[in-house]
Amino acid sequence: MPFTVERGSSESGIEILTLSGRLTLGRELQHLEWTVEELIKVQKSRVVLDMAGVSFIDSAGVGILIGCHGSLANASGGLRLAAVNDRVATVLSVTRVDSILSLHPSTEDAVKAFG
Repeated sequence: MPFTVERGSSESGIEILTLSGRLTLGRELQHLEWTVEELIKVQKSRVVLDMAGVSFIDSAGVGILIGCHGSLANASGGLRLAAVNDRVATVLSVTRVDSILSLHPSTEDAVKAFG
C-alpha cells in the first residue's frame, strides 16, 4: 500500500493530516515533510497526525516525525500523534520517540491536547 497524506482541519483550526500506508524510506515519505512545510508557510503550526492507517514505520519515518516536530515547535506550534497502532507504538517506544512526541488514543483527544 503506498503512503498517502490527506489534509483536513478541526473546527478549532488545528490541521489534521490523515496518514495511511507504510512510513518508510522513499520518495513518498517526503510528501509528509513538504505538507508540514506548506502548513508552516501559511502559519498553521498546530498539527495532528492521524496514524490509524499507518501499518509500519522504519527509522526514516521516525526521523521525519522528529523533523516535523522540530519544525512545528520552531514555528511556535506543535505536533500530536493520534491512533497509533501497537506495532508503530512499539517502534516509537523502543526508539524513545514517545518521550518526545505526544501520543493520543484518538484524533479528538489529540486536538483537545492543544487546549
